[in-house]
Amino acid sequence: MTSDLILRPITGPEEIDLFNALPGPYNDGLAEDLRNGHCRADWMWMALRDGRPVARAGWWSRGGARPEVLETLDLDDTCDDPLRLDIGEQLLRTALAELFPAGTRPPEYVLQPVPADWRDDSEAGRRIRDRIEVVRRTGGKVFVERLRYRWTSGTVSPAPRGRLAFRPVRDDEEAIVLLAGILSGTLDAHSQADVDRSSIEDYARVQYHDELLSYPSPREWWRVGVGGDGEPVGMVVPAQSPNGFVIAYLGVTEDHRGQGFVDDLLGEGTRLLAAQGAERVTADTDLGNWPMAQAFERAGYDNFARRIDMCWD
Repeated sequence: MTSDLILRPITGPEEIDLFNALPGPYNDGLAEDLRNGHCRADWMWMALRDGRPVARAGWWSRGGARPEVLETLDLDDTCDDPLRLDIGEQLLRTALAELFPAGTRPPEYVLQPVPADWRDDSEAGRRIRDRIEVVRRTGGKVFVERLRYRWTSGTVSPAPRGRLAFRPVRDDEEAIVLLAGILSGTLDAHSQADVDRSSIEDYARVQYHDELLSYPSPREWWRVGVGGDGEPVGMVVPAQSPNGFVIAYLGVTEDHRGQGFVDDLLGEGTRLLAAQGAERVTADTDLGNWPMAQAFERAGYDNFARRIDMCWD
């Protein structure tokens, strides 16, 4: 029965421990996120049975003004209740209706961490498939599966080949022009969708201002790769996020693809972060973007996990 459930958001910081009664990858940071405005109490919903959470859903935001991503969606994975999925669906439907007015598109659900071999792992596979099914029941769908890569200090990486010279980005406009050149013909699913909703030029500006400039590390770390003729061929954005060092962006302009320049750019970005003291660097790419995935593997990055992005139309 699901009629005995209480569906509600937490009342405030005093209920963080109750919300965290279900395990999840973000539990250790949720209290701090609530304090600094990345989460809000009315974004953190629970399905309670006899006072105990049996499902939960929580949204996150960089600035806290509005939810930007559904980052928490958990069921009680320790039980065999045949209504587990019904409970999750009922909770998510209720929270979505309260948080997002009819006719508006909810933010994506990002399911992570997902083991790299989740399809071959019965326990992990059940957990992942259950959450996907709950979102599907509310009208969501899998948008893209992402590969998560990790470089660690001591990994032997290919030596610089000397084909490109590297320099910082000169100014905002150069960065935006380079982004537009990289976006043309991109294999990245999110970028393709964003370009389809606007234009390459418009989205390049949005990506620059809203995404790349959001990293707290200095723009002086960014590197433009320049060929022998002095023409830029691509750009890499080594950065530091709240969770560590990352290759935040990497791309080769459409007219310079197919020549292996992605390896040069990735190597430069990795070396720069190592010089900044990074012992671990992470980066993501789409499952379908095999040229980028192969570049990470050639550079000694390990595919340590995946993530699954789901969306609502």
